[in-house]
Amino acid sequence: MGKSIAPTGDAINRPVRYRGDASLHRLTSDSNHSEIRQVIMAKIVLAAGVPHPPRLVKEIEDSQEPLKSEAMFRQVRQHVEKAEPDVIIEVDSDHFVNFFYNNVPAFCLGLAEESEGPQEIWCPMPQYTVKGHVPMAQDLLSYGIGSNFDLAAAHELRLDHSIMIPLHFLNPGMEIPVMPLYVNGFAAPLPNAPRCFSLGQMIRGFVEQWGGNERIAIIASGAFAQDVGGPLRGWIDEEWVDTVSGLLEEGKYETLAGRATAERMAAAGNNSSELLNWITLTGAVGDTRPLFVETDNGSAYGVWELDK
Repeated sequence: MGKSIAPTGDAINRPVRYRGDASLHRLTSDSNHSEIRQVIMAKIVLAAGVPHPPRLVKEIEDSQEPLKSEAMFRQVRQHVEKAEPDVIIEVDSDHFVNFFYNNVPAFCLGLAEESEGPQEIWCPMPQYTVKGHVPMAQDLLSYGIGSNFDLAAAHELRLDHSIMIPLHFLNPGMEIPVMPLYVNGFAAPLPNAPRCFSLGQMIRGFVEQWGGNERIAIIASGAFAQDVGGPLRGWIDEEWVDTVSGLLEEGKYETLAGRATAERMAAAGNNSSELLNWITLTGAVGDTRPLFVETDNGSAYGVWELDK
Protein backbone atom coordinates (compact mmCIF):
# COMPACT_ATOMS: atom_id res chain seq x y z
CA MET A 1 0.00 0.00 0.00
CA GLY A 2 2.96 2.34 -0.42
CA LYS A 3 4.98 4.13 2.20
CA SER A 4 3.98 4.03 5.83
CA ILE A 5 1.87 6.92 7.03
CA ALA A 6 3.11 6.55 10.58
CA PRO A 7 5.60 8.92 12.23
CA THR A 8 8.79 7.26 13.36
CA GLY A 9 9.76 6.67 16.96
CA ASP A 10 7.83 5.98 20.11
CA ALA A 11 4.93 8.43 20.30
CA ILE A 12 4.75 8.16 24.06
CA ASN A 13 8.37 9.18 24.63
CA ARG A 14 8.66 11.60 21.76
CA PRO A 15 10.02 15.09 22.53
CA VAL A 16 7.59 17.97 22.33
CA ARG A 17 7.11 19.15 18.76
CA TYR A 18 6.53 22.86 18.39
CA ARG A 19 4.01 23.79 15.71
CA GLY A 20 2.16 26.88 14.67
CA ASP A 21 3.18 30.44 15.51
CA ALA A 22 6.95 30.79 15.48
CA SER A 23 6.77 32.96 18.60
CA LEU A 24 5.81 29.86 20.53
CA HIS A 25 9.08 28.23 19.55
CA ARG A 26 11.05 30.70 21.63
CA LEU A 27 9.79 30.00 25.13
CA THR A 28 11.79 31.80 27.80
CA SER A 29 12.03 31.33 31.54
CA ASP A 30 9.29 33.91 32.12
CA SER A 31 6.81 32.25 29.73
CA ASN A 32 3.55 31.65 31.52
CA HIS A 33 1.84 28.31 32.01
CA SER A 34 -0.88 28.93 29.42
CA GLU A 35 1.75 29.49 26.72
CA ILE A 36 3.46 26.23 27.63
CA ARG A 37 0.17 24.33 27.60
CA GLN A 38 -0.61 25.80 24.18
CA VAL A 39 2.58 24.23 22.88
CA ILE A 40 2.53 20.82 24.51
CA MET A 41 -1.13 19.91 24.95
CA ALA A 42 -2.56 16.89 23.20
CA LYS A 43 -5.18 17.59 20.58
CA ILE A 44 -7.52 15.97 18.11
CA VAL A 45 -6.04 16.81 14.73
CA LEU A 46 -8.28 14.77 12.42
CA ALA A 47 -11.56 12.90 12.36
CA ALA A 48 -12.63 10.56 9.58
CA GLY A 49 -15.54 8.27 8.87
CA VAL A 50 -15.28 5.30 6.51
CA PRO A 51 -17.10 2.04 5.68
CA HIS A 52 -15.66 -1.45 6.15
CA PRO A 53 -16.89 -3.89 3.46
CA PRO A 54 -15.26 -7.18 4.49
CA ARG A 55 -14.26 -8.21 0.96
CA LEU A 56 -13.06 -4.77 -0.12
CA VAL A 57 -9.33 -5.55 -0.16
CA LYS A 58 -9.89 -8.55 -2.43
CA GLU A 59 -12.33 -6.64 -4.64
CA ILE A 60 -9.78 -3.90 -5.22
CA GLU A 61 -7.05 -6.43 -5.99
CA ASP A 62 -9.24 -8.31 -8.48
CA SER A 63 -10.90 -5.34 -10.18
CA GLN A 64 -9.84 -4.50 -13.72
CA GLU A 65 -11.20 -0.98 -13.30
CA PRO A 66 -10.53 1.64 -10.61
CA LEU A 67 -13.11 1.44 -7.83
CA LYS A 68 -14.62 4.44 -6.09
CA SER A 69 -13.87 2.87 -2.73
CA GLU A 70 -10.17 2.63 -3.53
CA ALA A 71 -10.02 6.27 -4.61
CA MET A 72 -11.92 7.41 -1.53
CA PHE A 73 -9.74 5.49 0.91
CA ARG A 74 -6.70 6.96 -0.84
CA GLN A 75 -8.14 10.45 -0.41
CA VAL A 76 -8.86 9.90 3.29
CA ARG A 77 -5.40 8.46 3.80
CA GLN A 78 -3.82 11.58 2.30
CA HIS A 79 -5.50 13.60 5.04
CA VAL A 80 -4.30 11.13 7.67
CA GLU A 81 -0.75 11.47 6.38
CA LYS A 82 -1.03 15.25 6.49
CA ALA A 83 -2.32 15.20 10.07
CA GLU A 84 0.55 13.01 11.35
CA PRO A 85 -1.38 11.42 14.23
CA ASP A 86 0.45 9.69 17.06
CA VAL A 87 -2.63 7.78 18.23
CA ILE A 88 -5.86 6.62 16.58
CA ILE A 89 -9.11 6.25 18.50
CA GLU A 90 -11.24 3.97 16.34
CA VAL A 91 -14.96 3.99 17.08
CA ASP A 92 -16.57 0.76 15.92
CA SER A 93 -19.28 -1.81 16.60
CA ASP A 94 -18.07 -5.32 17.39
CA HIS A 95 -19.48 -7.88 14.95
CA PHE A 96 -19.99 -10.60 17.58
CA VAL A 97 -16.29 -11.45 17.73
CA ASN A 98 -15.66 -10.21 21.27
CA PHE A 99 -19.26 -9.98 22.51
CA PHE A 100 -22.54 -11.79 21.90
CA TYR A 101 -26.19 -11.16 22.71
CA ASN A 102 -25.81 -12.52 26.25
CA ASN A 103 -23.20 -9.88 27.15
CA VAL A 104 -22.84 -6.73 25.04
CA PRO A 105 -21.69 -3.54 26.77
CA ALA A 106 -23.08 -0.26 25.52
CA PHE A 107 -19.54 1.13 25.36
CA CYS A 108 -16.26 -0.75 25.72
CA LEU A 109 -12.72 0.61 25.57
CA GLY A 110 -9.84 -1.59 24.43
CA LEU A 111 -6.89 -1.66 26.85
CA ALA A 112 -4.83 -4.40 25.19
CA GLU A 113 -1.12 -3.81 24.60
CA GLU A 114 -1.60 -5.39 21.19
CA SER A 115 -4.32 -7.25 19.32
CA GLU A 116 -4.55 -9.26 16.12
CA GLY A 117 -6.99 -9.30 13.25
CA PRO A 118 -9.05 -9.81 11.33
CA GLN A 119 -10.36 -12.80 13.24
CA GLU A 120 -12.80 -13.88 10.51
CA ILE A 121 -11.10 -16.58 8.45
CA TRP A 122 -13.41 -15.75 5.54
CA CYS A 123 -12.19 -12.15 5.32
CA PRO A 124 -9.68 -12.03 2.43
CA MET A 125 -7.04 -9.59 3.65
CA PRO A 126 -3.65 -9.70 5.40
CA GLN A 127 -3.35 -10.48 9.09
CA TYR A 128 -2.00 -7.69 11.29
CA THR A 129 -0.86 -7.06 14.84
CA VAL A 130 -2.14 -3.71 16.12
CA LYS A 131 -0.47 -1.86 18.98
CA GLY A 132 -2.51 -0.22 21.70
CA HIS A 133 -1.76 2.82 23.86
CA VAL A 134 -2.40 1.46 27.35
CA PRO A 135 -1.50 4.56 29.43
CA MET A 136 -3.86 6.78 27.47
CA ALA A 137 -6.59 4.15 27.36
CA GLN A 138 -6.43 3.64 31.13
CA ASP A 139 -6.73 7.36 31.74
CA LEU A 140 -9.59 7.66 29.24
CA LEU A 141 -11.37 4.85 31.08
CA SER A 142 -10.97 6.63 34.43
CA TYR A 143 -11.94 10.00 32.96
CA GLY A 144 -14.99 8.50 31.29
CA ILE A 145 -16.22 6.84 34.47
CA GLY A 146 -15.62 10.09 36.34
CA SER A 147 -17.75 11.79 33.67
CA ASN A 148 -20.67 9.40 34.32
CA PHE A 149 -19.97 7.07 31.39
CA ASP A 150 -19.99 3.49 32.64
CA LEU A 151 -17.40 2.25 30.17
CA ALA A 152 -16.51 -1.41 30.05
CA ALA A 153 -12.86 -2.33 29.52
CA ALA A 154 -11.32 -5.18 27.53
CA HIS A 155 -7.70 -6.09 28.24
CA GLU A 156 -7.79 -8.73 25.50
CA LEU A 157 -9.38 -8.15 22.10
CA ARG A 158 -9.91 -9.97 18.84
CA LEU A 159 -10.19 -7.44 16.04
CA ASP A 160 -12.73 -8.06 13.29
CA HIS A 161 -12.95 -6.72 9.74
CA SER A 162 -14.77 -3.58 10.84
CA ILE A 163 -11.66 -2.46 12.72
CA MET A 164 -9.10 -3.89 10.30
CA ILE A 165 -10.44 -2.74 6.92
CA PRO A 166 -10.03 0.97 7.83
CA LEU A 167 -6.62 0.33 9.39
CA HIS A 168 -5.45 -1.63 6.34
CA PHE A 169 -5.92 1.48 4.21
CA LEU A 170 -5.26 4.27 6.70
CA ASN A 171 -2.57 2.74 8.95
CA PRO A 172 -1.06 0.06 6.70
CA GLY A 173 2.25 -0.26 8.53
CA MET A 174 0.38 -0.50 11.86
CA GLU A 175 2.96 1.75 13.50
CA ILE A 176 0.34 4.14 14.89
CA PRO A 177 -1.13 2.83 18.18
CA VAL A 178 -4.89 2.29 18.12
CA MET A 179 -7.41 2.57 20.96
CA PRO A 180 -10.59 0.70 19.93
CA LEU A 181 -13.81 2.12 21.35
CA TYR A 182 -16.76 -0.18 20.80
CA VAL A 183 -20.30 1.17 20.60
CA ASN A 184 -23.09 -1.43 20.67
CA GLY A 185 -24.69 -1.18 17.25
CA PHE A 186 -26.42 -4.56 17.00
CA ALA A 187 -27.89 -5.97 20.22
CA ALA A 188 -31.02 -4.17 21.44
CA PRO A 189 -31.44 -2.09 23.45
CA LEU A 190 -28.90 0.17 21.77
CA PRO A 191 -27.39 3.24 23.40
CA ASN A 192 -29.36 6.24 22.20
CA ALA A 193 -27.77 8.56 19.68
CA PRO A 194 -27.66 11.67 21.93
CA ARG A 195 -25.76 9.59 24.49
CA CYS A 196 -23.26 8.61 21.80
CA PHE A 197 -22.90 12.26 20.85
CA SER A 198 -22.16 13.05 24.50
CA LEU A 199 -19.61 10.23 24.51
CA GLY A 200 -17.75 12.02 21.73
CA GLN A 201 -17.87 15.25 23.71
CA MET A 202 -16.40 13.42 26.67
CA ILE A 203 -13.54 12.15 24.49
CA ARG A 204 -12.81 15.69 23.38
CA GLY A 205 -12.77 16.84 27.00
CA PHE A 206 -10.39 14.04 27.90
CA VAL A 207 -7.96 14.92 25.14
CA GLU A 208 -7.94 18.58 26.14
CA GLN A 209 -6.85 17.72 29.68
CA TRP A 210 -4.50 14.82 28.83
CA GLY A 211 -0.96 15.56 29.98
CA GLY A 212 0.86 14.37 26.85
CA ASN A 213 1.50 16.00 23.51
CA GLU A 214 -0.03 13.34 21.26
CA ARG A 215 -1.75 14.24 18.02
CA ILE A 216 -4.92 12.19 17.92
CA ALA A 217 -7.06 11.02 15.02
CA ILE A 218 -10.58 9.70 15.54
CA ILE A 219 -11.85 7.22 12.96
CA ALA A 220 -15.47 6.06 12.88
CA SER A 221 -16.27 2.86 11.02
CA GLY A 222 -19.72 1.97 9.77
CA ALA A 223 -22.66 2.34 7.40
CA PHE A 224 -25.68 4.66 7.33
CA ALA A 225 -28.16 2.31 5.65
CA GLN A 226 -27.42 -1.38 5.18
CA ASP A 227 -29.09 -4.73 5.71
CA VAL A 228 -27.03 -7.92 6.02
CA GLY A 229 -28.91 -11.15 5.37
CA GLY A 230 -32.27 -9.67 6.30
CA PRO A 231 -35.48 -8.86 4.41
CA LEU A 232 -34.08 -5.50 3.25
CA ARG A 233 -30.90 -6.97 1.81
CA GLY A 234 -29.90 -5.27 -1.43
CA TRP A 235 -32.09 -2.21 -0.81
CA ILE A 236 -30.57 1.11 0.24
CA ASP A 237 -32.64 3.73 2.03
CA GLU A 238 -31.36 6.60 -0.09
CA GLU A 239 -33.64 9.11 1.63
CA TRP A 240 -32.04 8.33 4.98
CA VAL A 241 -28.54 8.35 3.50
CA ASP A 242 -29.20 11.79 2.02
CA THR A 243 -30.61 13.03 5.32
CA VAL A 244 -27.62 11.81 7.31
CA SER A 245 -25.00 13.07 4.88
CA GLY A 246 -26.77 16.43 4.56
CA LEU A 247 -26.85 16.99 8.32
CA LEU A 248 -23.18 16.02 8.56
CA GLU A 249 -22.21 18.43 5.80
CA GLU A 250 -24.17 21.24 7.48
CA GLY A 251 -22.60 20.55 10.87
CA LYS A 252 -26.02 19.87 12.42
CA TYR A 253 -24.72 17.08 14.59
CA GLU A 254 -27.16 17.32 17.49
CA THR A 255 -30.04 17.41 15.02
CA LEU A 256 -28.73 14.20 13.50
CA ALA A 257 -28.44 12.60 16.93
CA GLY A 258 -32.03 13.56 17.65
CA ARG A 259 -33.32 12.06 14.43
CA ALA A 260 -31.29 8.83 14.60
CA THR A 261 -33.73 6.92 16.76
CA ALA A 262 -33.48 3.15 17.07
CA GLU A 263 -36.69 2.84 15.04
CA ARG A 264 -35.46 5.07 12.21
CA MET A 265 -32.11 3.32 11.96
CA ALA A 266 -33.79 -0.12 12.00
CA ALA A 267 -36.05 0.98 9.14
CA ALA A 268 -32.90 1.55 7.06
CA GLY A 269 -31.60 -1.99 7.63
CA ASN A 270 -30.31 -4.25 10.38
CA ASN A 271 -26.76 -2.88 10.07
CA SER A 272 -27.69 0.79 10.00
CA SER A 273 -27.09 1.43 13.69
CA GLU A 274 -23.39 1.61 12.87
CA LEU A 275 -24.32 5.26 12.33
CA LEU A 276 -23.89 5.59 16.11
CA ASN A 277 -20.14 5.39 15.54
CA TRP A 278 -20.28 8.43 13.27
CA ILE A 279 -22.46 10.27 15.77
CA THR A 280 -19.90 9.57 18.49
CA LEU A 281 -17.26 11.10 16.21
CA THR A 282 -19.34 14.24 15.69
CA GLY A 283 -19.45 14.84 19.42
CA ALA A 284 -15.66 15.08 19.41
CA VAL A 285 -15.25 17.58 16.56
CA GLY A 286 -17.03 20.54 18.16
CA ASP A 287 -18.30 23.06 15.64
CA THR A 288 -15.92 21.92 12.90
CA ARG A 289 -17.67 21.02 9.66
CA PRO A 290 -16.34 18.27 7.39
CA LEU A 291 -14.11 18.93 4.43
CA PHE A 292 -16.31 16.47 2.54
CA VAL A 293 -18.85 13.69 3.02
CA GLU A 294 -19.02 11.39 0.00
CA THR A 295 -21.71 8.72 0.07
CA ASP A 296 -21.16 5.28 -1.42
CA ASN A 297 -23.57 2.33 -1.42
CA GLY A 298 -25.30 3.15 1.84
CA SER A 299 -22.11 4.23 3.55
CA ALA A 300 -19.85 7.27 3.28
CA TYR A 301 -16.36 8.69 3.51
CA GLY A 302 -15.83 11.89 5.46
CA VAL A 303 -12.95 13.95 6.82
CA TRP A 304 -12.81 16.67 9.48
CA GLU A 305 -9.60 18.68 9.76
CA LEU A 306 -9.12 20.12 13.25
CA ASP A 307 -5.42 21.04 13.21
CA LYS A 308 -5.75 24.58 11.87
